[in-house]
Amino acid sequence: MKNIIQFLPEKVIQQIAAGEVIQRPSSVLRELLENAIDANAKMIDIFIKNSGKTLIQLTDDGIGMSIEDAKMSIQKHATSKIKKTDDLFRIKTKGFRGEALSSIALISQLEIQTKKREDIVGIHLFVEEGQVKKEIPINMLKGTRISVKNIFYKLPVRRQFLKSSRIEFQHIIYEFHKIVLAHRNITYRFYHNDKIIFYFKKASLKERIQEIFQNEKKNLVPILIKKKKILVEGFVSVPDVSMKKGEQFLLVNQRSVSHLLLHKKIIHAYDGFLKNFKTASYFIFIFIDSSLINWNIHPTKKEVKLEEEETIGIMIQQEIKNVLFSQYKVKNKELKNYNIFLSCKSLKKDYLLNNLYDKLSDKEKIVRLENFSHKFNESSTFKKNVKLTNELYHLVYHPKKGEIKTFQIKRKYIIFVLNDEYMVLVDQHRAHQNILFEFFSRKKNLISQQFLFPIKVKLLKKESISLKNIKNDLTSFGFHLYICKKYVYLYSVPEQIQQNMLIEVIQNIITYNFIKGKENNKKKLLQIISKSASIKYGTKLYPEKMKCIIKDLFSCHNPNYTYSGDPIFFVLNKNFF
Repeated sequence: MKNIIQFLPEKVIQQIAAGEVIQRPSSVLRELLENAIDANAKMIDIFIKNSGKTLIQLTDDGIGMSIEDAKMSIQKHATSKIKKTDDLFRIKTKGFRGEALSSIALISQLEIQTKKREDIVGIHLFVEEGQVKKEIPINMLKGTRISVKNIFYKLPVRRQFLKSSRIEFQHIIYEFHKIVLAHRNITYRFYHNDKIIFYFKKASLKERIQEIFQNEKKNLVPILIKKKKILVEGFVSVPDVSMKKGEQFLLVNQRSVSHLLLHKKIIHAYDGFLKNFKTASYFIFIFIDSSLINWNIHPTKKEVKLEEEETIGIMIQQEIKNVLFSQYKVKNKELKNYNIFLSCKSLKKDYLLNNLYDKLSDKEKIVRLENFSHKFNESSTFKKNVKLTNELYHLVYHPKKGEIKTFQIKRKYIIFVLNDEYMVLVDQHRAHQNILFEFFSRKKNLISQQFLFPIKVKLLKKESISLKNIKNDLTSFGFHLYICKKYVYLYSVPEQIQQNMLIEVIQNIITYNFIKGKENNKKKLLQIISKSASIKYGTKLYPEKMKCIIKDLFSCHNPNYTYSGDPIFFVLNKNFF
């Protein structure tokens, strides 16, 4: 019987490898730009035709290549930037793997024109399928011109998977923007179908951001962190409700990267400022010792591994928070005008709505109130600790001067005044989240609300497995369900979960991958349920509901902070004024 397993032809192997590096026209542009920057170019011209499908040409005034170097540059793993193994762990250049030109040569018709300053003539190479088909001596200025024609012309299957010209051009522009943001000491001219699209001269980072995104990014503030081996600088956006989508760029040693951990740290610095994190913009540059970076975890160098990345993320997050809070400093004389600490008896509904609420509804002043905790952390008038919590507990349940008066700000905060002594600002979402978390933590044999007909939810295979792994935990919390193949049938859920939030709760539970027997399954489940089922920002609360939340909060074992460490309420006493 004839063997069916055999070696792939060398040509097929090379084309598969080339496809990992060159995925679309924008990949070609990125590699060519990186080579030009490594060649110390000060002027780069880019010519694109048919969104890069027909032509991507780049001309630079860099150091150029000799004739032999030009021929060698299209060979696999040929590079001038790596000499020994240790060099892999101290990468300081853009390209280093010797894959760029060799990969491009395998999937296109490639032309290289190049000349070094000291050479008399340059060379013009015509390359197809990775081989030099023709070479001509030419007279030219020092530098290099690379022309990439008919990308994937020998791979029609790959070519047909390219997106529309509009989408491919968007990818090209995005790669171009990442380079021109990082390397601003170079002059760039960008042409598409013989029309100039961009012309960038040397510029500062803020000037370059405004050039690229025009007037959309006026609301930027700088950040700066200096440590022994780390420098972080750049700009972040101040919250702006008019923004629909922000621009988010993270660069490590001037190379744009994707880093999920750092991205999460950055956007979560906007907790309490933004409802939709997609509207946040950041342009953050991290400069770090090259020995602390591993660039060898992604074939196209789009991802990176940093030493102590958790620490770096926390530093950046805290700096952004500090910058954002400094935008809304509260001055004593401004707060005096609000006259918040009136007698409880004089807090009439009309006065609250017409006077105090109207004043506080101003956008900047509301955000200032939201940030009380950070402004007064070091203030002697900002009272915090167990003693204060106990005192508030007694005042909430035994007010000295009648009923507690409450009102809501921006459908996000509950404010109440106690005995002419304290003004308390409560985050309604965090408060309810904490109440639910402690309730489900302490209660057993919870009462469930039964459905007349079971609720049917379709599951993916991995979701079904994950749900089976925590079925007993769900039952202990009051969820009664039956899992059958691709579906889960819900017969009852805890009374504390409102039906309009049920779908969100279930979706968040099945999205998380629970592993059977893992110790923190129950805790993670508690966190998901309490966060998903808690009152959301933007929910209108009536006085009785607000009073219930306040009383339930101060009955909690820990009313000060959520399980994730976020403060739930802020307090000022009358001495502040």
